[in-house]
Amino acid sequence: MTQITRREVIKLGALSSLGLVIGIPTTANAQRPNRQEPKTTSSLHPLIHIGIDGNVTLFAQNPEMGQGVKTALPMIIAEELDVDWQKITVKQSDYDPQFENQFSGGSLSVRLNYTAMRQAGASARQMLIRAASDHWQIPASELSTNGGNVFHQKTKRKLGYGDLAQAAAYLPVPEDPPLKAIEDFNIIGQSIRDVDIQKIVSGTQQYSLDLKLPNMLYAAVKRSPYSDGQPISFDNGEASKVKGVKGFELIRNDQYGGRVVLPNSPNFVSGVAALATSTWAAIQAAQQLEVEWEIPATLENSDELIKKFHDALGTEGNEIRNDGDIKEAAANSSTNIDAVYELPWLAHVAMEPMNCTADASKEHIEIWAPTQNPADLAETIATALNIEQEKITVHVIRSGGAFGRRFYSDFAVDATLLSLKTKRPIKVVWTREDDVRHDYFRPASVHRVRAAADSKGNIVSWYHKMANDARDAFLEREGPYAELANYEFPAGFIPNLLYEYVHVPTRVPLGQWRAVEHSANVFVVASAIDELAHATNTDPVDLLKQLIGTEQFVQIREDFRFDASRLINVIDKAATEANWGSSLAKKTGRGIAVSYNQGAWVAEIAEVTVKEGKLTIDRITAAIDTGLIINPQAAENQVQGGIIEGISATLMGEITLRDGIVEQSNFHNYPISRIHQIPRIDVHFIKNDSDPRGLGEPPLPPVAPAICNAIFAATGQRIRDLPLKKYLSV
Repeated sequence: MTQITRREVIKLGALSSLGLVIGIPTTANAQRPNRQEPKTTSSLHPLIHIGIDGNVTLFAQNPEMGQGVKTALPMIIAEELDVDWQKITVKQSDYDPQFENQFSGGSLSVRLNYTAMRQAGASARQMLIRAASDHWQIPASELSTNGGNVFHQKTKRKLGYGDLAQAAAYLPVPEDPPLKAIEDFNIIGQSIRDVDIQKIVSGTQQYSLDLKLPNMLYAAVKRSPYSDGQPISFDNGEASKVKGVKGFELIRNDQYGGRVVLPNSPNFVSGVAALATSTWAAIQAAQQLEVEWEIPATLENSDELIKKFHDALGTEGNEIRNDGDIKEAAANSSTNIDAVYELPWLAHVAMEPMNCTADASKEHIEIWAPTQNPADLAETIATALNIEQEKITVHVIRSGGAFGRRFYSDFAVDATLLSLKTKRPIKVVWTREDDVRHDYFRPASVHRVRAAADSKGNIVSWYHKMANDARDAFLEREGPYAELANYEFPAGFIPNLLYEYVHVPTRVPLGQWRAVEHSANVFVVASAIDELAHATNTDPVDLLKQLIGTEQFVQIREDFRFDASRLINVIDKAATEANWGSSLAKKTGRGIAVSYNQGAWVAEIAEVTVKEGKLTIDRITAAIDTGLIINPQAAENQVQGGIIEGISATLMGEITLRDGIVEQSNFHNYPISRIHQIPRIDVHFIKNDSDPRGLGEPPLPPVAPAICNAIFAATGQRIRDLPLKKYLSV
């Protein structure tokens, strides 16, 4: 047993005389606690705290935004620690630069931290066993643990973890602790309710909007209607009459690094802030401000931008992947399709609008934020204000939804600036109109697919060309702006395949979204496969299985091998559960779509009815292989949530611009699905004991193509652009 370095798994610190503290390491050669004078190890952020009273507190490292990670990560630790779940307390960790992977995005929270959380719990358990071994002077191999106790079965003795915590804190950390066998799990795999659910349903859960600090002012910002516009001057005559108003501040983002502060964080929108003693007063005053804006030279319209995307399909593209010879294969094929697909910009509209509280001085900045990405938030503020990041404390607050929007930090920068200017704590609260119009949108895109099949129905040629402005371009990231990845399905499954991409610059702010690229690409791919199935008089399920083939593994590229058998499994499961192939009523149809996203294999079948131009989604059946399920109840909630968001986008989601300004502003013109639009949703997980994969994003991409394919099966109407409200009553 030895102490561990930065790149290894666990390190230890003692917290005063309270007991045992285990955390995830990122600093090399941590000092052991002094036996005579135990103290907190400042370079370590603890994840496990075992007090001498036996109380166990587990900390959730990653931000909670409704996806269940505040429950799932502690469940993994508790499993290996061997404690009673009902007797632990779970708390949210603040941001600590010593942590790695302390963000929630890309369906990666559990996927990236699963092994580390297990090792944290297992190391603590081994140290407690060692402490009991030393106390009883018997071999550690004779000891076992259960429910927060160490047992010696031969003598029927036991010691609680609280009795052993102090002694365990001074022991070396196991370098490679033994982990439980999956068949011995008693917490992982159980349905456990969200640790905050009682507070949520009773209305006592504290969100960032609930925070109140002494001497705090509230702020609302009248933001430039143009994403990169600047205020020139303002008249606050009427706004000053609002009761509770304390002042006004002009903020311009061109004073802080221009449009983009960091490659991964868009800057805040410039404007004029109204400061007041209440949120209501601040918002009312901001609305009554008269501001003269600097109008950009180019004022874009969404219909003109979409036309540019269509026109770009006729220009030379950047080659992303080229297998075989698509021209020769198409020339010798029996059936060909040539289709153009179009997808709109989409907003996030999390139920909790953006907000942040900051208490800032030159010496220290303290932030309370519902953020997905606390590391980026701290770095963004440090860079924008040219201060040391060590001076910034970020308290991570549970978010009321996020979907990628809170991965960015623009909503925290203006709060910090205003706090510095006023020398008071400031809470900036966005209105819903701010939230919609100043979002970082899912990119719009236009695609062309030319595909061909031979006389046996085999897909032998596939050409996919995409045109749009990509989020990587907006964020000024390095590398090609190709949102059509060279491993996107069906790459590797068709011998003759060409992917091309054309970048068309725009001024539209772009960013993360739930399965941002896949939500567009899967619509195109799954729709085109369905078109080819009907063109060849082949059942869509049969065509999919024929395309995927019988080989278990398919080498998609040198560094990526695809387990095709897992995709076949979800197709078979979905088809069975949805009664694929059984007879349906007139004007009712089924459609299937599949995807591989964030390591998860998904098949979804939609059943719809279209009568007199009105669409009813009757049922969606989802089969998913995402590896080991940590919390089945939360996992099913994730799938249902992804499908419901996918339904909203499919039916009604669309952001448009007129003269450089986003036309949508609230739920009346950017609606989300209501309860009457939500069908029966059946979720089926494929049992798999491999490490957990992503789950927050994978259920969304197949929704739109499954619904559109079902509409075609019901009516013969092929829909190639969204949202559906343009064609049907929804």
